[in-house]
Amino acid sequence: DTNAPDTNAPDTNAPDTNAPDTNVMLLIPSGSFWMGCNETVDRQGYDNEIPYHQVSLSAYYIDKTEVTQNEYKKCVDAGVCDTPGCDWNPAMTPNRPVVCVNWAQADEYCTWVGKRLPTEAEWEKAARGTDGRKYPWGNETASCELAVMDGCPGSMDVCSKSPAGDSPYGLCDMAGNVWEWVSDWYDSGYYTNSPASNPIGPASGPGRVVRGGGFGFVYDNLRASRRIVYDPADVDDYLGFRCARSQ
Repeated sequence: DTNAPDTNAPDTNAPDTNAPDTNVMLLIPSGSFWMGCNETVDRQGYDNEIPYHQVSLSAYYIDKTEVTQNEYKKCVDAGVCDTPGCDWNPAMTPNRPVVCVNWAQADEYCTWVGKRLPTEAEWEKAARGTDGRKYPWGNETASCELAVMDGCPGSMDVCSKSPAGDSPYGLCDMAGNVWEWVSDWYDSGYYTNSPASNPIGPASGPGRVVRGGGFGFVYDNLRASRRIVYDPADVDDYLGFRCARSQ
């Protein structure tokens, strides 16, 4: 029968088993962790990462992956989110992180999906866990085997370094790939007087905090305690985000 289906032909409707699951949130349990530069394992800390201090957080959920172009496209298609200004090709690179979105656009997307941007403290606990490690995977210096960073190609599909580069809670790309917006305003000295429980950052500041490092950045920028400030209106091809939600 020349019209019989070819049972050896690939099923084009079958799910891509190698594609990352980009719509998963992981629970970070309540409890305390140590935030800031742990000088016993990290000699590369900056003044804005001290003092090393204990912080207690309520339980929350956070995205396993950086928000992808495919996920962000749903918001664009709904007429809520603006089309990103660069590196935007969801048809060809659906699982790359969405980039070239400013802080307000990131915040808008998270709100649209019923979430929010994580606080800086929530981001850091999710990245390093509770044992004071330097990087998500431990204290081994960052490399292209563990993170998308300087010396590797540009941004890659989310979870491309998983599971080797994952955080203790199973999150992908908490070091490298793209920097990530968090909710907090920036204050270089915030750790000297920040609340011990559920800190949300200062009431205002010179810009918003971004975390995690990105492609094209060297290893010291990928440390879990590294914090830098960006103008909230900035858009860059190495700047994306992920969302969180209170339990």
